[in-house]
Amino acid sequence: MNDPMLALRDLLDGQLRDHGRRLRGFTDPDWQRYADLLAGAFLLAVRRRFAPGPDQARVIRFVATARERYDPTGVTLDPAFAEELVRAALLDDPPPVVDAVPVDEAVLVDGAVPVSTGALVTAQSLLLLALLEDEGTSADGNAELLSAAGRLVRPSGPARSCGADRVAEDWSIRPPAPGGS
Repeated sequence: MNDPMLALRDLLDGQLRDHGRRLRGFTDPDWQRYADLLAGAFLLAVRRRFAPGPDQARVIRFVATARERYDPTGVTLDPAFAEELVRAALLDDPPPVVDAVPVDEAVLVDGAVPVSTGALVTAQSLLLLALLEDEGTSADGNAELLSAAGRLVRPSGPARSCGADRVAEDWSIRPPAPGGS
């Protein structure tokens, strides 16, 4: 079965062989669902970790430690891009727009910086792994996070990931109900 939720859970639980096997069987809608679930989990994890507001130093330190752990060569995770993703999730600024393009095609970030869909998924994946590792999240905690992300992500809709400020209309994610997650 190539369920995007199961693939993402495999990644978060360190089951990389199962994760890769599921990804290889993905169709285009599976990839979009995976990207939407990842975006939802990333948004929830960032907001759980950081208080709202422009604490640039904490974001910079977090990205630096994530790069040390998951990108020792320094080429996979661009620090400016990673910091932008975290700040966007915190401040409701629009993160990079990714409109269902093939992984190798570049799209524009803030109208000027080219980034591929693959770069966005990679950055969100590495940052999410670092956030959960820092929290010491258990397998049950990962499952709870993905369940919450699944409740945020519409089962169908436009294949886009845009600003956290336009979550319901552009990220294919519904904002949580007041007082709920």
